[in-house]
Amino acid sequence: MFWDRELELNSLENIYAQPGGQLVVLYGRRRVGKTALIREFGQGKPVIFFLADRQMEAVQLVGLRREMATLFPAAGRLEPTWDSLLGFIADQAGQEESKLVLVLDEFQYLAQSNPAVPSILQRLWDLQLHDRNLMLILCGSLVGMMFHTCLSYRSPLFGRRTGSWKLKPLRFHQVRQIFNSWPFEEVVRLYAVTGGVPHYIRMLGASPEGEPGDIISRIEQAILHPSDLLYDEPRFILSGELAEPITYFSILQAIAAGEHRLGKIAGALGVQTNRITRYLNVLTDLDLVERRVPVTVATPVATRRGLWTITDNFFRFWFRYVFPHQGDLEMGRTDEVLRQIRQTFEAQFVAAAFEDVCADLVMSHAFPLPFHPLKVGGWWNGDAEIDLVALNEDSGEILFGECKWTEQPVGMDVLQHLYSVSRRVPWQEDARREWFVIFSRAGFQEELIARAQRPGNGGYHDVLLVDKV
Repeated sequence: MFWDRELELNSLENIYAQPGGQLVVLYGRRRVGKTALIREFGQGKPVIFFLADRQMEAVQLVGLRREMATLFPAAGRLEPTWDSLLGFIADQAGQEESKLVLVLDEFQYLAQSNPAVPSILQRLWDLQLHDRNLMLILCGSLVGMMFHTCLSYRSPLFGRRTGSWKLKPLRFHQVRQIFNSWPFEEVVRLYAVTGGVPHYIRMLGASPEGEPGDIISRIEQAILHPSDLLYDEPRFILSGELAEPITYFSILQAIAAGEHRLGKIAGALGVQTNRITRYLNVLTDLDLVERRVPVTVATPVATRRGLWTITDNFFRFWFRYVFPHQGDLEMGRTDEVLRQIRQTFEAQFVAAAFEDVCADLVMSHAFPLPFHPLKVGGWWNGDAEIDLVALNEDSGEILFGECKWTEQPVGMDVLQHLYSVSRRVPWQEDARREWFVIFSRAGFQEELIARAQRPGNGGYHDVLLVDKV
């Protein structure tokens, strides 16, 4: 089952339609759907798909020859060398009416088996492949290494690519479109656990054609038992991506436990702050963590108000509820872990994810907005905090928002509090145009609805209420 990715598919098709050789680099963290995207794109096309692994180069080349022979039987008699195999592909691409597609998946393993592989590929591309009817796709999941071997200025392949992008998980509005028959709040819960990674959605047994069911039951059936495929998923990914996963585990657990400032994270690990910065940078490259600053800060790198957060929702769930309790889970004490999940899942875990959901709804224009936001994020300063602030520097317009994942309808007190805190936000104070939005899981009280329906300053409805999309 293949979901969404129309933008990426269209981009691949546009590149495929271009004359001459095309070299595409596609990368992103594991499980995000790179291979599924390529296989969907390859439907009806002459494709050689080779999946590299952690083996010696000679073994890899024999494997590539075997894959080539499935499309061109004569390739089975070739000498297993880069020159022989890619020279054969160049000859075949010159004879094919349809553009030939060669996919080297997990390309970083080829570069690990022989660091000269990017240079070899660059030489053969320049001499034989670049002007043939060929589309070469280099795909990989070790994000830092893929950038180093394919995209950086020092890479031998620099300047050769005709297309590249980093594939990311589906955003909330995309998951919402796929699961459009589900109630809004059930899609929020699903997204809070899976983060829009198609593999995790499937492993939870969720499908657009099925019923939402109980998310806690799905979690119990797919994550909490040692035999479950997702039980050790983050450990598997980090061990495959990183040389020293123990330190990364400790950092992620500290953030999941509520330590978001650099000093607090270092304190939880018992080390100096300068010792963990490089680890956080690696986790950022893997799209697992992010340093967030108040959205109104002009130079994020210079501010000390940055907070670290786990951006991958499944990792956030796993390090919050699974990793600290694996002793209980290994002993079969699942009920105790489920009790702890139920205690905080809605009010803390889903509520935090709901803020990111609301930010995505604003950025994707999932509901009518009075202006086009260029930046969306949170804002905080001391004891003051606003869940969501969206702004447009050019037009001087700003939107203040609160995201309420509560069981009770939201009342006027929330809007009044938002009014009060917004006065403390230092952004174009003399000339800005203000708007306010409240997101609610459970709807709104009548007084607040009446206020939202009344035009504000300038005759516009300056208060927006969103309870489902």
